[in-house]
Amino acid sequence: MSRAAELEDLIARRDVYAVLTRYCTALDRADVEMMRTVYWPDGVDIHGIFEGNAGEFVEFIISEITQYFEMGTHCLLNVDIDVKGDIACAESYLYSACRIRANMAESMLGSRYLAHWSGKGLDTGNEQFVMAGRYLDRLERRDGEWRIARRQVVMDWNDSNPSNQILDQGMFADLRPRGEWGKGDPFYATHP
Repeated sequence: MSRAAELEDLIARRDVYAVLTRYCTALDRADVEMMRTVYWPDGVDIHGIFEGNAGEFVEFIISEITQYFEMGTHCLLNVDIDVKGDIACAESYLYSACRIRANMAESMLGSRYLAHWSGKGLDTGNEQFVMAGRYLDRLERRDGEWRIARRQVVMDWNDSNPSNQILDQGMFADLRPRGEWGKGDPFYATHP
């Protein structure tokens, strides 16, 4: 591969990686506008809980996460990107940890979860959901811009249990700012 081809490949991988991480930021800030910059309008998302047009998925997923979760964190771990011209395929390992809203525990985790913890001091305001899996993406470069054309989510494992979150004691009582959904999050002060 020539030096020019290596440089083009490196730039494409950088740009693809930026799309993949921007998805996580958009999701964790519940930012519909940012999420729209991740997918092509004619893109497809196969998410398990949704299968269809990516534009419809954007509206769906932001509504769902803010309805079911108090806060969430989505991280990419191993990311393998293969670029061939204006097409890139990526497998990104996903790790997600989310705080479930108190009134959503049963609909999110099921009655077996609640029955398991019943009588064991379960505080239904403190559930956490952890999932590990992979994003399998096909991205396309159109007019010099990379976006996702097709995404499939694969769940490898999950774990849910009562949380030991501490917000009002020790160092956590003073640790500020705290993350939040939307434009009030500190992210937007550094990324206007």
